[in-house]
Amino acid sequence: MKFASLLCAAALLSAPAVVASSPLEGLKFEQQKQQVIKDIKAACKPKTTLSDNDFANKVLASEDNKLNVRNATLELERNNKQGYKEAIGKVKCPAL
Repeated sequence: MKFASLLCAAALLSAPAVVASSPLEGLKFEQQKQQVIKDIKAACKPKTTLSDNDFANKVLASEDNKLNVRNATLELERNNKQGYKEAIGKVKCPAL
């Protein structure tokens, strides 16, 4: 739950006037969230099996990572694959 609120805050800061005016926008946000988590997990290769929420909470414990996750989300929304890849690459893997 903490992850969802942190990611919501990051998304709200990164997108001007994000308002869920349709159910499809909520679905798009959820898909983006899952994509970011999946790609960070692939980059970090955690040895322990954590739920996505627990893993995301560990990643977002760092202020730098919050900024990098927000930037990755922005680049994903802009469909900028190179910028997205760079932002994901800047996320520091948490100690597990």
